[in-house]
Amino acid sequence: MPQAEPNGPNEDYEHVLHSLTAFSATRKELARVFAKSVRIHTTDADAVVLIIEAEDRGKPLTPARLAERVGLSPGATSILLGRLEQAGHIERTREETDRRIVTLRSTATINAKADAFFEPLQQQLDQALGEFTKEQLALVARAADNLRTTMETYLRDCDTTT
Repeated sequence: MPQAEPNGPNEDYEHVLHSLTAFSATRKELARVFAKSVRIHTTDADAVVLIIEAEDRGKPLTPARLAERVGLSPGATSILLGRLEQAGHIERTREETDRRIVTLRSTATINAKADAFFEPLQQQLDQALGEFTKEQLALVARAADNLRTTMETYLRDCDTTT
């Protein structure tokens, strides 16, 4: 069904927010399907993906940072990590000079499963984004970053008022 063209600034804003909300919902559904494909709970799959993404950026997560990202208590995160470790999806390592710091690492097995699932999508996303110029992509990224920052600020404000 074709969508109506937005006519004014407020409608333009609504169109962008609706598109981003739909993108977010689709990403959540993708996570659910990935979890099902590797036969783990969605929360566990979310954690695995976060661990892999952090490793790919060269900034591996600690259990505390993972707990913040998945919205679980430290105790619940510890149970989650135990399940993932038992299943052979992650390892807890001590790589820092300070041996008290635990680093989370994904295993080759779960990486291979994630690659098999996500690589075809990555190729399709690359193709979809390939029609835009570098400047257009920078503008989209800037808008998304502004919206994320605004929402994070709002969330922090909510936490201080509750």
